[in-house]
Formats: sequence, C-alpha cells, structure tokens
Amino acid sequence: MSRPLPLRELRAGFVYDGPVRAAVLTLKHQGVQAIAPLLVELAGSLQTASDIDVIVPVPIPLLRRRRRGGNQAAFIAQALSERIGLPMDESILRRRGWWGPRQAQAQSRADRRRIVRGAFAADTALADGRGILLVDDVATTMATLNEAARVLREAGASTVDAWTAARAQ
Repeated sequence: MSRPLPLRELRAGFVYDGPVRAAVLTLKHQGVQAIAPLLVELAGSLQTASDIDVIVPVPIPLLRRRRRGGNQAAFIAQALSERIGLPMDESILRRRGWWGPRQAQAQSRADRRRIVRGAFAADTALADGRGILLVDDVATTMATLNEAARVLREAGASTVDAWTAARAQ
C-alpha cells in the first residue's frame, strides 16, 4: 500500500440485523438512551489495545442532534467509557456544518466516501500523540469511520481504532 489506512482496527458488538437493528434504530431515532448501556453490556468482552487513551464518539451535525435528542454515538461512547474505564471526550472531533451530508444521496460506497469527505474537523491540541477509540452506532460502508479516523490521524493521533455497536453483514 502506498499509504496506511487511517483506521487500525474495527470491532463491532453485533451484526446489524433483527433485534439489534431495531434497538439501534430506537436509540438513533427515538433517543432512548437506556439502550446504549444494554448494547455495550450485551456485547461481551470489550478489550482495547494498551495504547488507547481516550474514547471519541463520531459527532453528528447540530440539527440532526437536536432533532434526535442527542448523539447516539455519544450515548454508546459514554456507556463504553463507564464499562472499560477510559475517559470520553466529545471535544476532540467535531462535525462541520449544521446538517451534514445525507446518506440517502449515496448510490454507492464511492458516493458515500465522496459525501463524507471534509465532514469532520479535529482539535490538534487534544488529538496529538493520543491513542483514540472512535465509537459509532453502526459500521456500514466504513466511509464515516475512515474519514473521521483520517482527520484524527492528520491532527496527530498516534493511532485510531474503532468500536461500533453493530456492523453490516
């Protein structure tokens, strides 16, 4: 490879199907925060690499956050933080723009990568030299996680791993 991938490792608690899919969608669209600790608890063993210093949830645009009553990734990240004893910091990575790219516009994986390009900004002072565990609700095309990891690495993060509640098959 001419350049390494920004994301070192991805782990997911579940496959995004059946009752897990229903739970994630309820957390995401209805803001039922109590689902987040259940997903983390039921995911079982949650090992992180020894060089991970902080948990960072994938941010969502402000209007979407207001409409949903919060950020589902932050709810999951907080539950994960409490479970494994690492601090969570929402200020390291932020979403650019009020609304953000629309996933519905993506017709392919390449479209999704193009749509999320430039969607994030990272605080260099907070990311520099730190090992980051990036947390999101679902990994589908990996475009969002890879773009967020790329921005964090460019801001100086020593490594970026990811954990999601679920992953697409």
